[in-house]
Amino acid sequence: MDVFHLIIDTSMLRRLHFQHPDFNRLLQQSQMGKLKIYIPRIVLEEERTAQLEKHLLMIEEIRTRYAKLQRGMQGLLVQGLAEAHIELWSALDVEQNSRATFSHFVALNKIEVIEISKDQAANAWDRYFKVEPPFNPKEEREARRKDIPDSWILEAGIEVKARNGQHCALVGDNKLTNAFEKEGLRVYQDVQTLLDDIEQATAIAPIQRPIVEEAPVPLDQLRSLEFKDLDVIILGLIETLDIPHKEALFSALEAAGFKRDIAEHEARTLVLSGRLKDADTHFIPTSRALARQAAATDTVTNVLLRIMG
Repeated sequence: MDVFHLIIDTSMLRRLHFQHPDFNRLLQQSQMGKLKIYIPRIVLEEERTAQLEKHLLMIEEIRTRYAKLQRGMQGLLVQGLAEAHIELWSALDVEQNSRATFSHFVALNKIEVIEISKDQAANAWDRYFKVEPPFNPKEEREARRKDIPDSWILEAGIEVKARNGQHCALVGDNKLTNAFEKEGLRVYQDVQTLLDDIEQATAIAPIQRPIVEEAPVPLDQLRSLEFKDLDVIILGLIETLDIPHKEALFSALEAAGFKRDIAEHEARTLVLSGRLKDADTHFIPTSRALARQAAATDTVTNVLLRIMG
């Protein structure tokens, strides 16, 4: 089963944040071993600092609204009451804690953060100066600078191509989409299409019911006719021929029309069953009475006639 290696860019992570239901669906695929999620460090920091900025703005808004409650007619309503205290987090505490919580989240969910490397930096700047994707040569140089972060994200994604499996990206930016596709990665702009492809690629074929067919032979005929009475014949010939040399025994059986390999196999079976003893050059019956009984059968007599004839 090929694992899907998925790169997530800034615009898509902004849309599908860590608490989004679709992100949880991706994590479920990751837990089943079908998907490996990668987030470039620059993308993770973009998301963390954007959420941090939003959080600090909300804190400032709360403080501003609280101050208004203590002025004018709103302040008159609470005049004479004990002063209310609202204790909110400091910007430093929130900033430090955001680093810890983001690190814990990616580690807990086995998301691989692609750190910024010297090679990424060199390649990203090389793309900028050569005006290669994701940079648009039709834009002014100053306007192209806004795409420098995307160039770093692209280089981080290219590193993942060395890993076995299918390589893809969740991207919400057209220029970065084209750049990833040019590098051979499949680009998705919605989670459902990605999940459908994962399901199709990793689905286990349903177990086929075995085809019922008629047995080619009855159970009492599992051994072919070539083995019929061969054990009795070998035991009887050894007695009749007065414990012959192995070569003489098998040559006689071949002369009677028996296949040598089948005769040798049956002789070894008689040894394993304790009816014969293997004395290197000869087979010796462990019971002469049983051997004489075999020699007296019509089956052995008929074989002797074929040998002599």
